[in-house]
Amino acid sequence: MEFDGHKTLEIPMHQSYTYLTDPAVLIRTMPGVKSLVETDSGVYRADVEWGVAPLKGKYHGSIRIVDANPPKSYRMIMEGQGPKGEVAINLAVTLTALDPETTDVHFQGNAESADDAGGFGQRVMSGVAQMVVSQFFSALVKEAKRR
Repeated sequence: MEFDGHKTLEIPMHQSYTYLTDPAVLIRTMPGVKSLVETDSGVYRADVEWGVAPLKGKYHGSIRIVDANPPKSYRMIMEGQGPKGEVAINLAVTLTALDPETTDVHFQGNAESADDAGGFGQRVMSGVAQMVVSQFFSALVKEAKRR
């Protein structure tokens, strides 16, 4: 499944980049993330639990931040295995300052999944992805306001 979107954050660009790549922030803002432990620079072991079909269950895997160009861009590669099979997400993120206090976050990538039943279904996965992205950015904005 391919995805491409933009979110506008009322947060300065350098601060947006920090929030988007800080594991302490990610564990509080990424839906379902239960633990995120750095195992190497930019590499994290992750435990995720999703309560929505078709991905319901506990997943164990990794999150890697690569091609980092602070505060402008990075790629995040997420891979995991769980009761519904394997999930892999490759996400490119580009930040652009719209003004000193506002940042456009452009995210583009793909998600692949495999399970014993032959796949999750593109429409359902698309809806789940949109929901997760929306929840993440809402939580990120709340986190920024607390700081």
